[in-house]
Amino acid sequence: METKRLTSVSTFGFNFLIMVIAVAFSACEKSVDSYENDPRIYFFERQNDLVSTRITSKSFSFLTYPSTVTRDTMLIKVKIMGLPGATDRIVRGEAITEGTTAIAGQHYEFIDGTIKAGAIIGELPVVLLRSEDIKNEAVTLKVRIAETTDFKPGVAEDSSFSLTWNDNLIKPTNWDTGLFFYFGTYSAVKFRFVIDVLGLAEFPLQASARVPLKPGEFSNAAMLDFKARMKQALLEYNNTHTDPKKDENEQLVTFPL
Repeated sequence: METKRLTSVSTFGFNFLIMVIAVAFSACEKSVDSYENDPRIYFFERQNDLVSTRITSKSFSFLTYPSTVTRDTMLIKVKIMGLPGATDRIVRGEAITEGTTAIAGQHYEFIDGTIKAGAIIGELPVVLLRSEDIKNEAVTLKVRIAETTDFKPGVAEDSSFSLTWNDNLIKPTNWDTGLFFYFGTYSAVKFRFVIDVLGLAEFPLQASARVPLKPGEFSNAAMLDFKARMKQALLEYNNTHTDPKKDENEQLVTFPL
């Protein structure tokens, strides 16, 4: 009798588990169906680290570009919710008034991006313009996904993205969280010196040795080499000038040990 009761309980538990899985699967199907019927898209910029940390802003400077270059296109990665489409679809951006100092037509232009058929990830392009006034002051554009016949905005946490650019030195967004360990405290004079010596103005860092380098990223070993080159260049400068190099605040330019 006891064996029958246990068998009955076991059978009930198994059936209950099957029912829960079926309900969950059904809910998942409905969720995907809802995205198919009401397609949505969101910003999907992530760091190349173990947890894919969210990126919400990018900075850019025209300073290292030839004077003949008057525009450049910034690409912001986006991702759809649900299944890929059978045809190419359009993604479009628009400005958020609050927090935006850039002026449409003078500082930027939006152009349509394309999510290819069969793809779930694409890019939203924003054209940055090299106007005369950005030589003196950086401008910022807060971007969100514009609703179109193809997509509506998706995840709330990834609903906006910030772009800042100028035609002068602009502090890299990863200086305090990464470059600081190789170049030390930021100053405009120091950064200009780094650009002059290394010929680089952007230093995307490999977030973890356990994550393969993406094209354009620099490993810890590469950054240590850059630091050594900057220290040698500073030593040569100070040995060939009457006064050691100082920054805009009259502080000595130095690099970490």
